[in-house]
Amino acid sequence: MMLNSQKESDIDQIIDRAIEQNPHSKDILKAFQPIIAKQTNLVASAEFKKLDYSAIDQEKLKAGVPVIKQLNLFSPEQSELLKKIVLALACAVKDGLPAMAEGIDKLAGLIQKDKLNPSDYFQAYPDTENRVIKHWVEELKITEATGLFLFSLVARVVLESRAKEISAYLGEIQWVKGYCPICGELPTIALIQEEGGKRFLHCSSCNHDWRFTRVVCPYCENEAQQGMDYFYIEKKTQESAFVCDKCKKYLVTLYRAGSLFVRDMDIASINLIHLDMIMQDKGYEPMASRVWNILK
Repeated sequence: MMLNSQKESDIDQIIDRAIEQNPHSKDILKAFQPIIAKQTNLVASAEFKKLDYSAIDQEKLKAGVPVIKQLNLFSPEQSELLKKIVLALACAVKDGLPAMAEGIDKLAGLIQKDKLNPSDYFQAYPDTENRVIKHWVEELKITEATGLFLFSLVARVVLESRAKEISAYLGEIQWVKGYCPICGELPTIALIQEEGGKRFLHCSSCNHDWRFTRVVCPYCENEAQQGMDYFYIEKKTQESAFVCDKCKKYLVTLYRAGSLFVRDMDIASINLIHLDMIMQDKGYEPMASRVWNILK
């Protein structure tokens, strides 16, 4: 079940509605608005090399081996396309986060002068990307945090495109793990359907959503109900944080009755930053670290 099916034209309305619900999130949502809009546009328009998805072993999937561990989801040979995506997202980052402009401009300049090849980062993603960034930091004097942030945005465009293709090829994936069956990353947010009580986890690395039991911690697979709970804020019954005392992780969670509005789960996750602040003050850590939910 894919919960994110919005178009770029929906982004403004979704963000305006989110700000109306939680006005305190206005600044951070507006900062990410051009980035999310550009990613949505690139996913819809970029033409990546077709992959042979028949190489995916369904038995390995059942055993908990995600697709990215079976198949290289990137096409590093499409260096010109990757370069265009990086430069497009660099402009979006500067629009939304002008404080990063200097570092982003340096990165973009190195790419335009062919002194830095984005394809190198994706040669064996996700196993060697940190090593590549560290090499660039040492050799080209770029800022590590800026490089990791920008290339994570690029990875999202590629992985979301692949996730759509894989979902279309495989149909509903048989999966029982708390990490993503496509890219292996942990969820950033969960959605619980009030009709039937089904819980779906959302991956911000590839935009894939998968159903997961409500009685198990996605991070440590703890099944002891005594150590797990949901934290609510008074009068905000549609928002909560799932917490696990065994691993000290939390997962922001939304409840939905019906599907009246188009919803973007990344925007929803950013919009729950007040829960991130509360849970981190209580000593818990998010299951998946993203630039918007690392507050200390």
